[in-house]
Amino acid sequence: MMSESTPKIFPDDAGCWLDGHMGWHNTYRVVECAMNFGMELDIGEQYIMKCYHDSDFFEPFTDLGENDLWEAAIELSDKATDYLQSLAPEGYVFEWDMGELSLIQEEEE
Repeated sequence: MMSESTPKIFPDDAGCWLDGHMGWHNTYRVVECAMNFGMELDIGEQYIMKCYHDSDFFEPFTDLGENDLWEAAIELSDKATDYLQSLAPEGYVFEWDMGELSLIQEEEE
């Protein structure tokens, strides 16, 4: 939910937000970005992101298996992308392409 204090995304913000060279790290980086724009995570989602961020998918402290952790992190990444899209200026979309997240004008999509 957007409040008056939620940071705004403007047309001038168009361009690459997350460079593809960061690979799988962009899965949690988009969540961090969305959180900077006001998205909140519940305690379970925070745990998933911490495990994903801090591990190579194999940390022994997590009770999530490798595939479960990856799938949960991808779901949160999608949630974060949708959240950012809800804040995008009219006529702009967030698009993933080859591991890179960009804000572009709809006609460029």
